Amino acid sequence: MRVALVNCWHAAAEPGAQIEADALRRELAHGLAALGHEVHVVQELPMAATVDDGPVRWHFVPPDWYTRAARVALGAVGRDDAVVKAPAPHLARVTASLRADIVHSFDLVNYGLLAELGRDTRRRGAALVAHFHGGAPARLDPLRRVERAAFANVTRFLFTTQQHAAPWEQSGALADTRRVVEVYETSTLFRPGDRAEARTRAQLRGAPALLHLGRLDAVKDPLTTLAGLRKVLPQLPNVHLTFAWTDGPLEAQVRRAADGLPVSFLGRASREKTELLLRAADLFVQASTREVCGVAALEAFATGTPSVLSDIPSFRRMTADGTVGRIFPVGDSAAMGAAIAASNYADVRERVRDRFDRALSFDALARSV
Repeated sequence: MRVALVNCWHAAAEPGAQIEADALRRELAHGLAALGHEVHVVQELPMAATVDDGPVRWHFVPPDWYTRAARVALGAVGRDDAVVKAPAPHLARVTASLRADIVHSFDLVNYGLLAELGRDTRRRGAALVAHFHGGAPARLDPLRRVERAAFANVTRFLFTTQQHAAPWEQSGALADTRRVVEVYETSTLFRPGDRAEARTRAQLRGAPALLHLGRLDAVKDPLTTLAGLRKVLPQLPNVHLTFAWTDGPLEAQVRRAADGLPVSFLGRASREKTELLLRAADLFVQASTREVCGVAALEAFATGTPSVLSDIPSFRRMTADGTVGRIFPVGDSAAMGAAIAASNYADVRERVRDRFDRALSFDALARSV
């Protein structure tokens, strides 16, 4: 079966660097090829090229003047999602030329591209799959009509959980919920390693050593994490929490709240350092109020690191309803502290990694789409 993966976003300006940087498309494509499919990736890039990456052929397509002009116009009115909102006929043309049996778009909000892909797949009797990676349904009635028209020929919608699809169902964009399938947004190539060596190199403190990754903002809710730490201190007097974060509006508030607590602030960590930190940590903790997927938690599972996570749909699914790792009600610091205290972080790492291999890896993603 011939499969075409279609994507607008790019992280590099030349083919080799883009393939290297794009773990999701690269690993998913190879996973599908390993299942016996002929796989093509149609990827926007400033330059045109066709590159074979093992069994997978990448088609790099530059945007035409119409798409560039539309993005400039959207950017001028403050749209920070101009790349995926502007129509992309350049990608639709190349995709149509491949005559794929399954076309997989990594976007729900580029109505123009979905409409063009849908017209082609309907005409040929092929399948169109739209994979959710963020965004929200249209709010204005005229745009909702455009959205429904763009979705009309989509065969399947892939969401991390059914709950993530609920806003589109409520807006009327997804009237037929049978088209919704639970598939993770992405995966990771992180792996377990020598924990003792990682602990020495990372210099994490604490028994147990807790790790928080991500922005210091209301979505990640680091203040609940700090409150949970305060609750558990009487039971775990040697506990220590390390924050590794990129940025966020709550940094000053978090630092004030951490005063007097066993907390360290590392700031931004590279991908290599992040993997090392996760290998070294006894427990990954995150109190997010919402997540499309929860990449940092996914990376913790990949390294075999036990987790204490908020009870949101993506984490509920990730932990198999709290049977691999522990979950607590959103914003409930006492429950978070109790979950940390009750965690068996000493001998469950193989079980965590097994859960990742079976349900959360790129191979599992390829079997699901």
